[in-house]
Amino acid sequence: MIKVIKPVSPFDFSKMLRRVSSAGKNNIVHVDMDNQTYKRMVHLANRPVLFQVKAIGSIDEPELEVEFPETLSQREQDELLVMVKRMFSTDIDIKQFYSQFSDHRYIAPLISDFYGVRLVTDPDLFESMVKIITGQQVNLTFAAVLIDRLIDLAGEHIEHESETFSVFPTAENMASLEYGQLRELQFSQRKAEYIIDFARLIASGTLDVNSLWAKSDEEVISSLLPIRGIGRWTIECLLIFAMGRTNVLPAADIGLRNGVRKAWGLEYQPSEEDVRRLAEDWAPWNTYITYYLWESLAVEPVIKEG
Repeated sequence: MIKVIKPVSPFDFSKMLRRVSSAGKNNIVHVDMDNQTYKRMVHLANRPVLFQVKAIGSIDEPELEVEFPETLSQREQDELLVMVKRMFSTDIDIKQFYSQFSDHRYIAPLISDFYGVRLVTDPDLFESMVKIITGQQVNLTFAAVLIDRLIDLAGEHIEHESETFSVFPTAENMASLEYGQLRELQFSQRKAEYIIDFARLIASGTLDVNSLWAKSDEEVISSLLPIRGIGRWTIECLLIFAMGRTNVLPAADIGLRNGVRKAWGLEYQPSEEDVRRLAEDWAPWNTYITYYLWESLAVEPVIKEG
């Protein structure tokens, strides 16, 4: 079955796919640049469901075809379409961002370079948190290797029309693991504890991650900050890369600071305080300015918890 989504323009699906295809290699997401398609499996109604998103419009008149199994109920179809819209930030009126900063000496060039680029987020808050924790203090390539190993251990690999799709583990499956099993995969002891303990909080019902969607950014931070191993930077990444929030400023992030140094032509490495001072007029688009500054760096750096 195919449904059509019309994102708010401008919407550069090609640039967004290129970013996804470069962000670590594994079989969770299949990107076909020639055919402009994005495929992956997600958990829906307690089972893995394959969907495909294909661009059929232009940057200024965008349309996306979303293809999924005809066996989905109407409720499941609606849930999937909401997920896809959220993942590709289709309803964000990015023209407001562009208008606000059209004359900004340092931000306007970023808008020109990344015109139409939106956040592409993870479909699931648990999956995103595990990826964020896994990626701390390691490079993208090794982080992807660790995620592949995690899927081999607790997830699934499903064949569909000669393609193999990796399905990320559920919180319930992860909660049943022991720390030593992740240590055998080359996770550090602390990361093994943080990931499995987080999964157990969800599986036991102690933490309702879906309730976070209705909370403000600060409420999300307040809800998650008491959890061992989850600091402010980790939550800020979740707000950006899973929840698609548009006004998050991870000022301590070394990648953002490197981007500011490059874009502003600074001869020194800006501090967290420097970034906050420069960003005093960025609201309500802190996330997108941050994202475009990250995009401006040829290679994404290793990011450490601040």
